[in-house]
Amino acid sequence: MDTERETDGRRAALIKIAALCGMALSGNALAALAKAADPSQAPGLLSGDALALTGVLVDHIIPATDTPGALAVGAHRTIGHMLQVCATAAEQQAFVAGLARFDATVQAEAGKRFRALPARRQVALLRAIDEGRAPFGTGDQQFFRRLKSYTLFAYYTSEAGSTRELAYLPVPGGYKGIVPVDKNTRTWAI
Repeated sequence: MDTERETDGRRAALIKIAALCGMALSGNALAALAKAADPSQAPGLLSGDALALTGVLVDHIIPATDTPGALAVGAHRTIGHMLQVCATAAEQQAFVAGLARFDATVQAEAGKRFRALPARRQVALLRAIDEGRAPFGTGDQQFFRRLKSYTLFAYYTSEAGSTRELAYLPVPGGYKGIVPVDKNTRTWAI
């Protein structure tokens, strides 16, 4: 019994650490920690359908090329975690409502849910929402732009996004050990 409590305590501590450092962890790692804590618990703020729809959307926003895409790095899971940990209740509700409104609008327009449409039709609908054209409105456009900013953040803070997509320079400008200094020399703010 005590061993079980200790294990639960360690898992809870890991989840709290993950929440504090969550932006640096991949979405898949966060999901694994959450599942380890309580396998019967829902994956988070986003339902399974909402998470799957977010996955399709982030895959279109940053598709795989010679580097992994947003879906491959778990950006959709990171977005779910970010919303759950960092967003206000109103922001959370607005995001979930935006996803539901987007899927309902697509279903009314195309007769199918977004995930069931062919890729060309999905891209056409995403262009329409990005430009605020019918069948989408200004609120939908704002939701999509917010999703794109979340996707960029989640992708470029992932290991693949920050090391394979971006160049990483641990010491910008190089190291110069001996620099002549006089009373007019400016220093760097760190």
